[in-house]
Amino acid sequence: MKKIYLTAASLVVVSCLHAQNNTVGAGGDASGTGGSASYSIGQIDYSNQSSTTGSTNEGVQQPYELFEFIGLDEHSLITTALYPNPTNEFVILKIESISEELAYILYDQKGSIVLDGTIQQMETQLDLKEFAPGDYHLAISKQSIQIESIKIIKY
Repeated sequence: MKKIYLTAASLVVVSCLHAQNNTVGAGGDASGTGGSASYSIGQIDYSNQSSTTGSTNEGVQQPYELFEFIGLDEHSLITTALYPNPTNEFVILKIESISEELAYILYDQKGSIVLDGTIQQMETQLDLKEFAPGDYHLAISKQSIQIESIKIIKY
């Protein structure tokens, strides 16, 4: 009885052991003092099913990506400088040239608006003395379209 049980168990184990075999994109053999291993890079199983109504590639991920470009063109970009950053009291936002009215909004770490205003000069001073230490996000916009984003660190 024991012999039959061992024979049946060994047949089950042998039937469950099988290796995947397929053509892969890349791979090789690696060996060292601890032993050797074979490796492959790429998808191991792949099949293509085609008919007159369409085709499918099974076993391969097919990404579907949509890209939408909005808002920015080469004329809406501005050259900015912000200093001192990090700061304890104030920062100066310097813009190379102002051709249209620009606006700024300063957000805290929670995304709440803590300061906003318009930029009418080439240098605008933002007073941060009363704000808690942390990271802030300064968004600069032209005609309600954000064109610049700057991180400010207050210590």
